[in-house]
Formats: sequence, C-alpha cells, structure tokens
Amino acid sequence: MHTTRWLLVALVVVATLGSPGIGAAAAADESCSFPVTRTDATGTPVTIAEDPDEVVTLNPSAAQTMYEIDAWDEVVGVSSFADYLSGADEKTTVGSGTDDATVENTIALDPDLVLAPNTIADSGMVEQLRDAGLTVYLFEEAKDLEDIEEKTRLTGELVGHCESADERASEMTRQIEVVEDAVADVDRPDVFYLFFGFTAGSDTFIHEIIETAGGNNVAADRSGINANGASTSGFFLVNSEVVVETDPAWFVLNSDEYDTATVPAGPGGVYEGTTAYQEGNAVVLDANEISQPAPRIVRALVDLVRVLHPEAYDDEIEGRIDPGSLDGERRVTGERLADGSVTLQAANIGRERQVSFDLPARENATADVRRVNVSLSTINPTFDLRLRPGGTVTAPTSTRVLDTVALSGNGIYASDIDHLTLRFAVNESQLDGADPDTVRLYRSNGTGWTPLQTTRVAATNGTLVYEARTTNFSTLALTVDEPQSPESAPNATTTPPVTATATATATATAAPTPTEFRSATTEPPATPTDTPTPGSAPGFGSLVALVAILLAAAVGVRR
Repeated sequence: MHTTRWLLVALVVVATLGSPGIGAAAAADESCSFPVTRTDATGTPVTIAEDPDEVVTLNPSAAQTMYEIDAWDEVVGVSSFADYLSGADEKTTVGSGTDDATVENTIALDPDLVLAPNTIADSGMVEQLRDAGLTVYLFEEAKDLEDIEEKTRLTGELVGHCESADERASEMTRQIEVVEDAVADVDRPDVFYLFFGFTAGSDTFIHEIIETAGGNNVAADRSGINANGASTSGFFLVNSEVVVETDPAWFVLNSDEYDTATVPAGPGGVYEGTTAYQEGNAVVLDANEISQPAPRIVRALVDLVRVLHPEAYDDEIEGRIDPGSLDGERRVTGERLADGSVTLQAANIGRERQVSFDLPARENATADVRRVNVSLSTINPTFDLRLRPGGTVTAPTSTRVLDTVALSGNGIYASDIDHLTLRFAVNESQLDGADPDTVRLYRSNGTGWTPLQTTRVAATNGTLVYEARTTNFSTLALTVDEPQSPESAPNATTTPPVTATATATATATAAPTPTEFRSATTEPPATPTDTPTPGSAPGFGSLVALVAILLAAAVGVRR
C-alpha cells in the first residue's frame, strides 16, 4: 500500500475519533438573509456579511453539495478530488485540501467564503486562512444520514441558496424513507465494509447506509473486531480473524481501492473462509458517493439495496424514486460534447451484465460511432464511459488512419469489463478509392498496434457500418489500407488483404493509485483516478468514437 494511501486513511480515522456530531442546523430561512452567523466545528461564530459570489471548497463533499444545490457557478476553487463533477476542470484546483499549497492557492483566489472539511481540524490550515483575512467555515463530522441532510441545508444558508438546498435535502429525506419502507420486513444479511484495511463502525454514515439498505453491519457491535482493541464506533483498523468469526454474507467495497466486485482473500487468505468469499458476494460502491457525506450518498444506498434485496428494489423502490434528482431509475444515455468527445452514462443498472449505448449520427463525419455494447465482468450499477479524440498517431504499416479514439471512464475499471463491441459508420466518399473491405480497427498495445477482427455489417446510401470487439481501455485507431498503385500491384490487380484477427495482447491499464480522501467531514477514503475521470468522449468524433476509460475515486480528502 502506498504511503499516501495510508496517510489519508489515518487522516480520516483521526478526524473521526472524538469529533462532535454535526448537530441540528437552524431551520433555513427561505429568504437567505445576510448577514448570517453560524458557529462552526472550531467553536467560532462565523459571520458571512453578504451573499458570497466566490466560494472555495477544500473537499469533494462540499463541492458536491454546492453542485447539488445549484450553487456550482459560485465555486471558483476545488480540491484535487472533486474532478468527477461536471465542469470541475473549469475551476481552479487549489490542491489536495490538506497541504501548504492549498493554503497558498486559496489565499491567491481571495474568495468570499471557504468551506472546509472536519478532517483538517487539527492541521492549522483554518487558522492560516483566517489569519490571511479569509472567512472560513469548518464543518463538523457527519455521523449519519440526518447529519448529511442538515449539512446540505446549512450549506445553502451559508452561500445564499436556502430554497434549493432545502428542496434537495427534503428530496433526500423522501428517498431514504422509500428505501426504509421497502426493506422494513426483509431478512438482513451480515455485511462487512472494507477499505484499505479499515471499516466503518457505529456512529458513521456508512454504517447507517448499510443498515438502511437492509443489511446488518457486523463491525458495529462485535467485540474485538477493532484491531486496536478499542471501541467499535467510528472508523478503525480491523482484526481480520474476528471478521471471519462473524462470517459476513456480503462484502461492501469502495471503488477507491477495489476495481472488481470480488471478495478479497484477505491477509493470509483468511477471508476465504467466509460465506461471502465462498459465494462471491461482493459489491463495489462508487467512492464519489459512498465516501462523501453529501446528497449523492443516496445513490450508494440505492445501489446497495438493489444488490442485497433485488426483489424489494423491484417491487417497492423502482419507479418511486425520482430520477430527476437521484437518477433512481435505470438510465443508459449517450451525449456528444462540444469538444468532439462522447460521454456514455449507465445509472442504476443493478446486476445486469450487458449494457448498450446508441448514439445518433453525426453530420459530415468521416467515421462515427453509432453503438457501444458493454459486457461487464463485475457488478457495476452506475458508471460512465468516455470516448475522446485519440490525437495524432503513427498509422499501422500500409494503412491510413481515418480516426482515433481514447477510451476512459468513471466508476469502472478495465477489469470490470469483459469486452466492448463497437459499431461505427464510415462515410464511403471519404475512403478516397481505398477498398472498403480493408477498413479495420486497431488497438494500441503500448509499442505498436494489435489488429481487431472488424466486420462490415451494413451498407446504406454511401454509409458503411462496421463492428469490432475490444478489451481493456486503450487508444484505438480506425484505418483503411492504402490502395496499391498500378505499378506495385501484381498483374495490375489489388490482392485483398487477409482479415486480421484480434490477438487480445493489449494489457489492462494499471490499477488506480489513491491520492487522498475525497470527503470532507469524516469521509472515509476515496481513491484517485486511475486514468479515468467522469466522462466525456468522442463519438468517434472526427473519429470512430468507441468506448471508454475509467476513473476511480480518491482516498482521503480524493478518489
């Protein structure tokens, strides 16, 4: 395990121990009048004189909350691990949220308000920022779902978005009540949450997610399960042998650390003795949701109950939770972005292992992706894939590149995907006399190109439609063989090329390395981005838009 990863885990655990609960926030004034004064986690009355125009968020949960309460336009600075939010690349990245550079970068922005996580309470950062004349509000630890709802309303008060914050928090409450009703009478399996050797005991919002989803959190009350022999409250290092004694039926994993829904063997293979391991019962939850005390925590709740109690989900939850705010219904969409990339989003697909994305034709494109079929090897209820222009590449020998695409994604890793089937259209008039039967897709293998079996499946009105299958995330090149000149062609005829077959030699992208804990208030580790980031991708833009890479989450105050 990387030192950074351990450091971030430690930060989350230390911040959790002995930290006061968030407490009841004052009822939000719908008029959001200013000045407003609220006492923060340092015990300091923080007065905000007027509605802030520019806000810096030092952790991803605060950034997510601002996004969800329609205050995103006022955010001018974000921490490194808020990169998964749409438009985060247009904000100034102030740093990890825990380092000296963060202080310097935040001061340079001179914001009207700084929203800070409880995980930096003992770092001296708040004092440094206040000494520089900035207004800083340090959030207290969120220990349960009610704290998250109250924190959402409180954020609205601080930034002048009371009404939208109240609406978002009230919607969270309604959605949670729907889930609670659905699982009221279910048999509750024993569940164990694991991240970087730590778990979530009682008095944590992750504990409440497990219990609300109809599970029994074995870490909450089992004596000896804390490796330090202390309380089972908060986040703590686990005694793996005691975990085995509890024999959990399910393991809940965090995408910051795990990229597949497979029960880890554990130290010395100790977890192999559990029912969860023997039956392959594991689910990976998106770190951007499960690790952050912010409104999207409900998505993690719904993803978990869908796996633990699929019948309750189908009968009692699906259709009763508004997709407008939670995206609670199954959703598979594709969107072309202005930069020529394409974002493919799958939400709440449950245990389905086959997902298809259809895209409309793009005018005047040489090559254009029309469909991406994803065959999953693990359970990934919600994820994004991106197709981006792959840039200039050296063409495989004797070919001409029609277009390139780089695959990336968010909430999913290469190992989560068994294979991708890509269907794309080619404008025959753009082949410049080349043989249409020689159109082929290649995958970069790091040092060269691996040809993929490419089949023409249709031809209509000058549009040729091809299909190819690939694995892993990499750069792809759509090519056509250069026509031979009459001088070089034997007997003045062109010998048809032998159809190349994929050899599947491309290697999977390296697993993501965590960077820091993404959350603010006591957020357990989220991990960095492997390669992926929430996504966009080319619709085989000027290229054969194909499929996507991924993203992981950030540990600590990442993914």
